Amino acid sequence: MRGKRLLSLLCMLCLLLACTAVEAHAELKTIPYTQYASGGTATDLEAVILFENKNSTFTRYQVAYTSCTCRGAESNYRSVMYIELLNTKDTADEAAIRSICFGEKDGFTVGMWGDSDPVFMRPDYTKEYMDANFVQKLVGTTKAQYDAWEGYGDILEAVDADAVTGATVSVSNVTSVIRSLFQYHADKYYS
Repeated sequence: MRGKRLLSLLCMLCLLLACTAVEAHAELKTIPYTQYASGGTATDLEAVILFENKNSTFTRYQVAYTSCTCRGAESNYRSVMYIELLNTKDTADEAAIRSICFGEKDGFTVGMWGDSDPVFMRPDYTKEYMDANFVQKLVGTTKAQYDAWEGYGDILEAVDADAVTGATVSVSNVTSVIRSLFQYHADKYYS
């Protein structure tokens, strides 16, 4: 009886160690991006691809990254972007954003706005305002547009610059991460 218990314990221990070893070797993919602080101070960081799922017409991603670091952790933390990029265009430059979200989609929480809410010194720039006036304006933008983006302070044509004045850090960091994700997407699905 004692031998069976010992054997059972050894088997459970082996299973536990095997599962732990598999988890330890599972690596998340990262993509380099430029993170901007107030005034345009640039730092090279890594965004983490938490989820990637390709289907016949587009690829879904969930990407976590450090956004604004201008204020304390009680106001700013990691953002999680849910984004769908088309993978059926003729060229990588034509690949476009199909959908993007920093909150709920179809009844599920798929992302999180990690910047200040509201944006510092702009009490009307809540996460809902930023979603309507910035994030959703990015739907349909292409890799070529992100490749042409000039960095901190530059605004993509699809976005009304007046609607996001004062949110340069947030806008630049989202744009920077998307630019890097498009490059990853192009290398993987268009090469």
